[in-house]
Amino acid sequence: RKQTFDNDDGRSEQFNMSTPVTKKNTKKNNGFRDQIASSGAVSAAAIATAAVNAAVSMKTLTAPSVDKSYISLDSSKEIDLDGLPLTYDKDLIEQYWKKERGALNQRWSYFVSKAVPFLTRLVTLFISEGEINERHIPGLSKQARMDLQDLGPTFIKAGQMMSVRPDVLPQATLDELTKLQDAVIAFETEIAVKQIEEELGGPLGQFFTSISEEPVAAASLAQVYLATLNDGNDTRVAVKVQRPQVLSTVSKDLYVLRRAAEVFQGLVERFAPQQKTNYVSLLNEWAIGFYTELDFQNEARSQQKLRDALIEAGIKGITVPKVYEDMCTRRVLVSEWMDGVKLSQCPPDEIREITAVAQEAFLYQLFDLGFFHADPHP
Repeated sequence: RKQTFDNDDGRSEQFNMSTPVTKKNTKKNNGFRDQIASSGAVSAAAIATAAVNAAVSMKTLTAPSVDKSYISLDSSKEIDLDGLPLTYDKDLIEQYWKKERGALNQRWSYFVSKAVPFLTRLVTLFISEGEINERHIPGLSKQARMDLQDLGPTFIKAGQMMSVRPDVLPQATLDELTKLQDAVIAFETEIAVKQIEEELGGPLGQFFTSISEEPVAAASLAQVYLATLNDGNDTRVAVKVQRPQVLSTVSKDLYVLRRAAEVFQGLVERFAPQQKTNYVSLLNEWAIGFYTELDFQNEARSQQKLRDALIEAGIKGITVPKVYEDMCTRRVLVSEWMDGVKLSQCPPDEIREITAVAQEAFLYQLFDLGFFHADPHP
């Protein structure tokens, strides 16, 4: 009996099942058996992933609760035109989810089209090899980074967060995710200017004598312009402008991530029970913090509070930019302009010197002040 199979180079060959096993055909025989085993592992992985996904789909998901959160939150109950809270509110977000069920399902389907092939590959490796060998890490990391880019700002932000976690991810993955720092495309300056005028309640020239034609930096939630204040001194400031419609996008994506965390947790408990991390709880805390980042007034208050505290404590070598509170809204933040370079771009001797200064400032925030910058990165 003859069986057709593909070689490693993609060519099809026939193997006679009745042929005695000799040195000549042993390699072909083993290759065929490996293919059967691999195919079975992939099928099992796909079935397991689909089963966990189906189980999660049957559950009613709730928005993360703030009961155990350590995020500095505003208690405002303001909502936008879509009914979304401008500051994190569990009940209002759940109401929005119910209203936008069709859009949420569409977004979830797109996420699944990216996530399931990746998760299936992970589970296949666990089934076939009992672990994820280091040789697979670079390829998996690249695919994860590309998928996050395709999924948009919320997922890029999640990848950026994980890119500074050497305690969680291998170095090859960190190197790949670091590329997400430059993966965000800026939106048009014309749109940014319109948003600034709407938020501040007047024409641009009423507040600034100049503003850069292009953003000096673009991130997942906002982009920053260099401007000069209309204060008679042409004081240079950084103007941070939120991306249009980002609140709606993030709200939908938090729902997707909440479901994704449930799926991932189910797969981990099934195939890697030695892992004790509660990914749902981890996602919950991150989601609250991420949503809170959309409230620039909360950020302005936190920034000014930290600035005042460090000055009062006499912490040297650290400057927190001054905030112009009368020009800050939920979607626009104006603060003192600071010239400088990324710490990661400094020579080694400077990094060593500055790290000691930053460490002292952070430990003061953590242990003495009890109010700390939660995203220190180079």
